[in-house]
Amino acid sequence: MTCVMEIQRNNIVLRANCKQAIVDAFSESGDESLLEAGFVVKANDLFRLISEKVKEKTGKLDSDKIYFEFKEWLRKEVKKRKQEE
Repeated sequence: MTCVMEIQRNNIVLRANCKQAIVDAFSESGDESLLEAGFVVKANDLFRLISEKVKEKTGKLDSDKIYFEFKEWLRKEVKKRKQEE
C-alpha cells in the first residue's frame, strides 16, 4: 500500500472511531441531541481543529493523539450538557 493510501485509510478509520465515540456517548448518557445535526457539525469542526493542532505540534497527523483529544473534548461536552439539564 502506498504511503498516501495508508494515510487516507488511517484518516477514515480515525473519523469512524470518532463517530463511534459519539454514538457510545449517546448510549451512555441517553442524550439524543448528541446525534442531531447541530452537535455532529460541532464535533466535525472540533475534529478538524484538533487535527490541525496536533499536526502543527507534532509535524504529522497522529491518529492516537487526535482520537485521545477528541474523546476528552467529547467527555467534557457530555458532562457540561448534563449539568445544564
